[in-house]
Amino acid sequence: MDCSFTLCHSHDTVKAAIQKMISDQTSYAIIADEKSIYQGVLTAGALLQTKDFELLVEQVMQDAEPLNEDGSIADIRPSLLEIIPVVNHIKTVVGVISIRSAFQYLPEALSSLDTGRSSGFRRTPQLSAKYTINDIVGQSKPILLMKEQIIAAAKTRSTVMVLGETGTGKELAAHSIHRLSSRRHNAFVRVNCAAIPDNLLESELFGYEAGAFTGAVKGGQVGKFEAADGGTIFLDEIGDMPLTLQSKILRVLQEKEIEKVGGRAPIAIDVRIIAATHRNLRELVREQKFREDLYYRLHVIPIQMPPLREHREDIPMLVDFFLTKQAEELGIDRPDTDRDFMAALIEYDWPGNVRELANIIELAISMSHGTITKDLLPPSMLPELFSYRSDDEAAVLRSYTEEAEKEAIIKALEIYGGNKIKVCDSLGISRSSLYNKLKKYDIDA
Repeated sequence: MDCSFTLCHSHDTVKAAIQKMISDQTSYAIIADEKSIYQGVLTAGALLQTKDFELLVEQVMQDAEPLNEDGSIADIRPSLLEIIPVVNHIKTVVGVISIRSAFQYLPEALSSLDTGRSSGFRRTPQLSAKYTINDIVGQSKPILLMKEQIIAAAKTRSTVMVLGETGTGKELAAHSIHRLSSRRHNAFVRVNCAAIPDNLLESELFGYEAGAFTGAVKGGQVGKFEAADGGTIFLDEIGDMPLTLQSKILRVLQEKEIEKVGGRAPIAIDVRIIAATHRNLRELVREQKFREDLYYRLHVIPIQMPPLREHREDIPMLVDFFLTKQAEELGIDRPDTDRDFMAALIEYDWPGNVRELANIIELAISMSHGTITKDLLPPSMLPELFSYRSDDEAAVLRSYTEEAEKEAIIKALEIYGGNKIKVCDSLGISRSSLYNKLKKYDIDA
C-alpha cells in the first residue's frame, strides 16, 4: 500500500485538481469531503474529457469501492480503475493500492491454498500496520509535537524508543512510524515482550530449526525477526525482556543478523526496530536489570507519549471520537453528553490515560438510555462524593455511595459478561479491590 497520494476536496475546482496532480506527477487524485471522509477518485482520463475547468471535482469524479485497511486483496471489487483507495474504520483514506501491486500477491495466495506442499506450512496472520497517524486524536501542543516527532522519525532508518505511561498510545505511534516510512509496503510485526513466557520468547523472536527441542514443529519455525525482514518489528514492553535475551537483541542491532534456536549459521536480516516501554529504563540500568549498551542502541530517537492529564484540552475531541466509534459498533445513534459529565472527565487525573477514557466511554454508552450524564461515571472518578463534614452526613452519603458502587459493579458485570479484567478496567479498580467489593456486597460473580 502506498501512503503517499494526491488528495483533493470535493469542492475543489477541476483546475485546482489538475494543478495538484501535475505538481505531484500523478494520474489520479483521491477525493474527500470537508471532514476528510472518502468520496471518490478523479482520474486523468476523466479530466481529459472535461471542457469546463471551473466545474467542481465532485461533478466529474468516479465512484470506486474502497478497501478497508483490515481487509485483504480478496475483498477488492472489480473496477476499471488502476488504483483502489484504502480507508480506515471512519472512512478516512489512509493509502492506495495499485491493481498491479495487488496482482503480484496472487501467486503467494494461490500457493498457500495447497497446504500439502509443505508439512511445515502454517497459516499466518496478516503482518501489516493497523493504525495511521490520523488515529492519534488531539490538537493540543503536546500531541502536535509528538506527531511531528513521529513524522520526523519515519523519514529515518534509525531505531526508535517510544516512552510513556500505560494507555498513552505507544503502539499507535509505532504503527504510524511504519506507515509513514519507506518500509510501509513490507511487514510490520508486533511482539509483546511481557506477554510471552521467558522460556518461549527466544524461539518466538528468532525461530528454531527442526529438532531444536522436544515438541518442536517439524520443519522448524520462522521467528518474528525473520518474518519482519525488510520491514519493521515493534518490541512492546521491552523493559520486561530478560537479560539473557537482551544480548541477542544487541547483536541484531550491531550485526544485522539473527541465529535460530538450534541453528548452525547466522541469517542476515534487514529490520527496523521500534521499541516501547512504560518503565523507567534508566532506573533499570542502574539496577542492572537492563543492559546499558542496549539502552543506548535503542534510544537513538526517543519519542515521549504525553499522559492524558497533560493534554486535557483534547478530552472533548477524544470523547467525540470514542462515542462515534462505539455508536457505530453498536448500531445506535450517537448519544449526547451533558456538561457535568464532560467537566468530570476533564477534572479527572486519568492514571490509565486514553485507554481508560475509552473504557469509560464504552461503559457509559452501554449503560445510558439517552443523554450520558455524570451519574454513569464509576464512583472512583467522583472523589467529591467521599468528602464529608459530619458523622450524620457521612452515614447518609456512605450508604448512597455504596449503593451506587454496587449498582455500577453489577451493571459492568452484565455488560462484560462476567469478564473481571474488563470490569476492573472500566471501573478503574484493581482485581483485588473488585473481589473485596464482590464479597462486601454479596454479588455472585
